[in-house]
Amino acid sequence: MTFDEPLREVLLQTEDLEWVEKSLAGLSHKMLWRDPETEASIALVRFEQGSGIPSEHKHASNQFMFCLSGRYVYLPTGTTLTKGSFYWNPKGCAHGPTLAEETSILLEVYDGSHYPERPEFYDNDEDAR
Repeated sequence: MTFDEPLREVLLQTEDLEWVEKSLAGLSHKMLWRDPETEASIALVRFEQGSGIPSEHKHASNQFMFCLSGRYVYLPTGTTLTKGSFYWNPKGCAHGPTLAEETSILLEVYDGSHYPERPEFYDNDEDAR
């Protein structure tokens, strides 16, 4: 966007968006916004009960999550997200694996690209975005 382009508001009804399955079993998302230049993004992510991220990993940017529903656990530390929890994982900080003890819906925000390289738990580059 350039300064001579008009700004406009955007309104999405998240209930009208379809959940998009990722290559990691039990994980789906609704992408709400992504900056094509920086790869910063905002999405709703859903982990079905019993699913999660299977291994420790790092992010290339800050990761912020707000739990809308469910119970989502970082296994090594016991950090548990429940409805109303806000979680920040700083850029480069290793975390995981995780487990959704209940189906969990999280608002997930990245202030840049998600991963320094595609983690082994995704089978394609698009799922790692």
